[in-house]
Amino acid sequence: MNTTDTLVQADDMLARGRARNAAHLLAPVVGRQPENTEAWHRMARAHLELGDAEAGLRAARAAWQLDPYGAESLYWVSRACTELARHPEAIDAAANACRQDPGNPRLHLRLAEAQLAAGLVAEAEDGLRIAVELAGYDADLWVAYGVALFAAGRPLSAREILLRALTIDPAHQGARHTMARFELAMRPVIDAPSLARASDTFAESLRIRPGGRVRQPDEVSRDALGHAARVTLAWCMIALCALGVISALGIVAVPVGLYLALICAGAAAGCGAALTRPAPLT
Repeated sequence: MNTTDTLVQADDMLARGRARNAAHLLAPVVGRQPENTEAWHRMARAHLELGDAEAGLRAARAAWQLDPYGAESLYWVSRACTELARHPEAIDAAANACRQDPGNPRLHLRLAEAQLAAGLVAEAEDGLRIAVELAGYDADLWVAYGVALFAAGRPLSAREILLRALTIDPAHQGARHTMARFELAMRPVIDAPSLARASDTFAESLRIRPGGRVRQPDEVSRDALGHAARVTLAWCMIALCALGVISALGIVAVPVGLYLALICAGAAAGCGAALTRPAPLT
């Protein structure tokens, strides 16, 4: 398999939440071709999806050293630095990426995310206000703008902005999830002081403190369930293949009910694996 095909396969694995497989696939590529910036970009993404921000930063910096003015390399350096709570570096890298490719909404989104993780809500809000004017077609930017507005204590404006994102993309899962977060945050609000507390709590939830991001218990549980589902699915497929061989060779009669039970168990495990798959990084 040539390098181009390997990178395409790695992209497919990353899109399907198989970051560990992608990292194993890419390791020989960066070993043989350490000058391949695209492979380093994908390696950085794979490590970040696996929760290894230090390794992600090493891969991103390897790409950046090869292409110090490349917006994509700067993007991944910024992502990794945010995860490690190295906020000045994350913001500087994202801002530099925006200067290199000012028309790319993904880079402006990265800058806003870096600022929100650092607690710089006003700066994120100001930047996103300009960004949505330049790239009003991008639903992700509108969602981020709504998040910044809510964190700044403007929940009505934030909700309006999310509705605009859903107008652009009615199936946008990020907008729907964020709307649900807004509803949850607003439950205890009865007056101005409680609104201020709700906004501050929401803004604090966006921050990443020194020491890096701490994974929430529900994230750990979801990953564990997803792993169990994938293992179950694999064993169901192996068992079905084995029973097929046994039946074909006439070694023993296999009850139809056993086939049906394995198919149902495999289908349930497949659904569980799909539902617990982590959202891909972009």
